Parts: sequence; C-alpha cells; structure tokens
Amino acid sequence: MAAEPKSEQEVLAQFQQLVEEREQLTNASIERQQEVAEHDLVIKTLAPLDADRKCFRLVGEVLVERTVADVLPAVKKNRENLSTLVTMYEKQLAAKVKELLAYQERYNIRIKGEGDGGAGDASAAQQRPGGGGQGVLVGS
Repeated sequence: MAAEPKSEQEVLAQFQQLVEEREQLTNASIERQQEVAEHDLVIKTLAPLDADRKCFRLVGEVLVERTVADVLPAVKKNRENLSTLVTMYEKQLAAKVKELLAYQERYNIRIKGEGDGGAGDASAAQQRPGGGGQGVLVGS
C-alpha cells in the first residue's frame, strides 16, 4: 500500500475486500471444526467395536463395505489432517483480523453500531461475557 492518497471509494472497496476475506476464513474454519467434531463422533463410535466387524464408509459418492480395522485408522488420519487445517485457518484468520484492524485504524474507518458512544459500548460489553449475543434464545 505504497500509494497512500486513495480515494474514499478505493479505501472502502479495499476494506470491504478485507472483511470478505476474513468472513471466508471464518466460515472455512467453522466448517472444518464441524468436520473434526463429526470425525470425533465416528472414532468414539468405532473404537469400542470388534476390529472384524463390518462397517460402511462413504468414499466420494460410493458406499464401500470395510471392517472397523480398515476404517478406523483412515478416519483418525483424516481427523488429524482436518485439525491441522483448522490450526492453519486460525493462524490466517488472526493475521487477517490484525491486518483489518490496522487498515481500519489507518484510514479511521468506523462501523455503524461499533463505538458510537459510551452507552452502546457498555451494553455491548455486558452482552459479550454472558454469551447473550444476538439470535440466541436462552430458556429459564
């Protein structure tokens, strides 16, 4: 970003691109975390079973018959690879957030509803620790 004097539209377009990249990384990380959780569930289910027991594995779009002894190591390996991918996404996401905040500070970009005043910040701070975020229903 050597060319500092940018038009307002260029600054906004670059900022929106950074926000979109951050959202893409966030979504990819969440999807992989869900896949890790699914793999954990499969491992937990298969681990106590007899190694010779018949099970089925979806390979591409084909359901293949295997034994637990064949499937369990492959599922564990896939889970390890997914965990590595999640870690990589989280590192990239942290770097992107840092870049986004630096860009936001450099061009004094303010997002509506973020830092509008003392009352807004206080209510936002009260909601975060309790987990009472928007769109969450809590029963009593």
